[in-house]
Amino acid sequence: MGIGWQGNSGSDLVRNEFRRIADEIPGGTWLDDLARASAMAAYAKFERTSRSPLLRVSVIGESHLDAYTFSDISRALQDATAKIGHIIRNPSGEVTFVQPADREKAPLIQRGQAGNAIFFGFPEPALDDALIHDGIESLSERAVKELCDFLPANGSDDGALDAVLLQRDTVRNAVSDIVNAVSKHAGVGMALTPTSGEELTRSMTTEQARILSGSLRESREAVGYETVSGRLDGVRTRRRIFYLERESGGTIQGAVAPDLLDEIKENLDRPVTARLRVVRTTTIDGRRGRPVHELLEITPEVSLFDQ
Repeated sequence: MGIGWQGNSGSDLVRNEFRRIADEIPGGTWLDDLARASAMAAYAKFERTSRSPLLRVSVIGESHLDAYTFSDISRALQDATAKIGHIIRNPSGEVTFVQPADREKAPLIQRGQAGNAIFFGFPEPALDDALIHDGIESLSERAVKELCDFLPANGSDDGALDAVLLQRDTVRNAVSDIVNAVSKHAGVGMALTPTSGEELTRSMTTEQARILSGSLRESREAVGYETVSGRLDGVRTRRRIFYLERESGGTIQGAVAPDLLDEIKENLDRPVTARLRVVRTTTIDGRRGRPVHELLEITPEVSLFDQ
């Protein structure tokens, strides 16, 4: 009896030691993940503690829901998860448009629907996500966990709304996906049962979504200047719009000051060097508008035949 008891105690101590090592490994680099996975592999060797993770998404505030509403919310959640997954894999790379490759690497798998709730599962961790499957979360699960970190805990969590505006571009853009879906339809509640650990719950009301939507749509302007060589292809005098073919390819169009119209007409279909003012507008959630060009001055390019 004593020998058996001592053996079990030793196993518990060893298992807990591996768990402690895994928990204390900092950072999210591939080397940190490798070390953490190695410690968890040893931990899992002593006791299987993992469970199948599940995400439950409830639509709140509406009693009659159509397929379009569920589709819109599911798509927003998938896109947001894919964007967070992208910066987990590549911490230095910002994205403001979801890429197919990011969806493939961090998919949400719909397991079913009941009443106003949708249930999502997660794929098994790929070999590049973990050394073992037991006790290790997939990229999708980790992305959803991190997404939840930026969402309100409840309808009165005003601090979370302010904190979103201080996050990096990709995070703001991912939260904006959820905000857009909620503000168009109804509030959502999320409950994540992770591979290990306690259940995580978050929610967003339509009122919170509208507040965040207004904040995230505020824009900032970046003004720059550019010198371009090309050929003046045309001008619309009444609308004061010019067209310039770049030497490097592509056409620029934009506004022109009234005092330059005559000079442009004199240099139509001729090579020139143009000085441009370029204004780029970016919303706080990272969505970038098309650059707007204003022609400030033109200088005809003198060829040997003109001398």
